[in-house]
Amino acid sequence: MTIVQYLLILAGALVVVLLATIAPQPFLRIGGRLLGNTVAGVALLLLVNAVSRSTGLIMPLNWCTLAVGAALGAPGMAALTVLAAI
Repeated sequence: MTIVQYLLILAGALVVVLLATIAPQPFLRIGGRLLGNTVAGVALLLLVNAVSRSTGLIMPLNWCTLAVGAALGAPGMAALTVLAAI
């Protein structure tokens, strides 16, 4: 990675820390919701892969599926599963 990428990561981390110190309650509420969506999405992805032997449906573990699972949670993973089954 280049120095510009490291500086962008550092700037993003500083913005997150600044937001957490200025308004901790809304920040933690949104962060908790994102963490819950992430856990639910990844759990559903692992569940689909665990029963793949009996269903024949395999969801690859890659950045795209993990991003959808993190951002949209269980509904997003359910939509991806339906799309993969078609």
